[in-house]
Amino acid sequence: MNPETAANVAAIYSRGRELGRDPNAFSKLGDSTLLNPHFMGPFDEGDYKLGDFAYLQPTIDRWRGSFERHGVGARHGLHSWTVFDPMWADEKWCESGENLLACELRLQNPSVIFIRLGSNDSGSPSGFRYNVKEVIEFATENGVIPIIGTKADRFEGSNENNDILRALADEYDVPLWDFDHLAETLPNHGLDTDNIHLVIDELPHDFTVAETFQRGHAMQDLSALIALDQVRRIIDAEELQ
Repeated sequence: MNPETAANVAAIYSRGRELGRDPNAFSKLGDSTLLNPHFMGPFDEGDYKLGDFAYLQPTIDRWRGSFERHGVGARHGLHSWTVFDPMWADEKWCESGENLLACELRLQNPSVIFIRLGSNDSGSPSGFRYNVKEVIEFATENGVIPIIGTKADRFEGSNENNDILRALADEYDVPLWDFDHLAETLPNHGLDTDNIHLVIDELPHDFTVAETFQRGHAMQDLSALIALDQVRRIIDAEELQ
């Protein structure tokens, strides 16, 4: 992260501490590509071998319990424009008139949130940009650090949505988890036959063997954990002040 982003992460975290955010909880906002048990769940279940990435273990320890949590912020078919639509909120857990993002922040009280949108958004790049801006602003105003994730697919027929996500992360000085660049090194971007979802990998995520680094879910989870680790290092320093 550049200095501006690191400083903003510290500022958002400080705001979150004032609001009583849980420093050991994170949330997920996105479509089916972020659903459990396949997104980061193995780090709670113990289905991993870090190998040379053992330095990431303190990050797993800090946020233990959040990795396999489903939450109400990830839904099949979620669009950027339905994030703030109360009709998409889980009526079992969410209050009347509450959108799923507000509901997730109330239930989990996170300090960090992974955001990946765009696989279901096509044909309206200006609308996608506006909606994601709203999400980023809502998270930061509520003291939650947004980690913006790019996607492996080209559902919109180009890479336009990822470029919008990159630009917004830069504009708002928030962390970018650019999985798309890593996915470009994988067979078929790590995607299954639908060209949207990643191929379901065998477990454990064993990062001591070479073939793991050609598996979509393993690389998604490792890169997301690295992004979270970078945030952890900043907020650890902030807590010492």
